[in-house]
Amino acid sequence: MSSIEKVIFVHGAWVDSNCWDKARALLETAGVSTLAVHLPLTSLAADASVVAQAIAAEKGPVLLVGHSYGGAVITQAGAEAKVAGLVYINAFVPDIGESALGLTALAEPSRMSSEIRPDDRGFLSLTRDGVTEGFAQDVTSQEQDEIFKTQRPTSGEALSTPVSQAAWHDKPTWYLIATADNAIPLALQEIFVNKIDAVTARVDAGHCSMVSQPRAVADLVLLAIR
Repeated sequence: MSSIEKVIFVHGAWVDSNCWDKARALLETAGVSTLAVHLPLTSLAADASVVAQAIAAEKGPVLLVGHSYGGAVITQAGAEAKVAGLVYINAFVPDIGESALGLTALAEPSRMSSEIRPDDRGFLSLTRDGVTEGFAQDVTSQEQDEIFKTQRPTSGEALSTPVSQAAWHDKPTWYLIATADNAIPLALQEIFVNKIDAVTARVDAGHCSMVSQPRAVADLVLLAIR
C-alpha cells in the first residue's frame, strides 16, 4: 500500500455522502481508510471549503475522489499540498474559468437535462423520470425510489460558478468513464479524459456508477493508491 493515509470521497448534485457506501465498504475491506464528506450544495465555495477542511484534518497524503459535480469541487479544492492525486468518477473536469454547467455545452444535451426543475430560490431538482431514466437508470427500483425521495435540491449557482484553480494541472489524475451515462454523455467524458490525460478505466454503467458498479470505482481507486 502507498503512503496515502485517507481517501476522501466527494459526491455530486442531488445526492449525499451515502452514495459512496458500497465503494467505501470494498476499500475498507481492502485496508484503505476512507472518508465521505457531506456537501451543502449551496455554492461552489461552500462545497470546496468542506473538502478543504477534511484535507486539513488529515496528517498525511490524501486522495480525492469526485463524482459528477464533485469533480468540479475536487478540481477547486485539490490544489492543497497534501492532495496526492485526483480520481474522477464520470465527473465534470473544469479548467480555470469553466463551470460544471458550462461544460455541458460541449456535447449534445443529455437525456437527464430536460428533467431538471428549478424552484423560486434557484435550487434545482430532478423529476422522477430524471432519476429513473437519466440519473440512475441502472440501479435497483428500490434505490431509484430512495434517490428520488431523498434527493437534495442543488444550487444552480454552485453548478454554474467557474473554478478559480484547477488542481489537475499539477496532480496525477484517474478517470472512470461510465459508457451508459445519461447525465454526462460519453462524448463529454472523453473530452475531459483527453484534456487532463488521465489514467482511464471504463465501466458499463449509468451516471450513478458508484451505486450500480462500485467494484469498478474501488478498483480504480486502488490503482491510484498503488
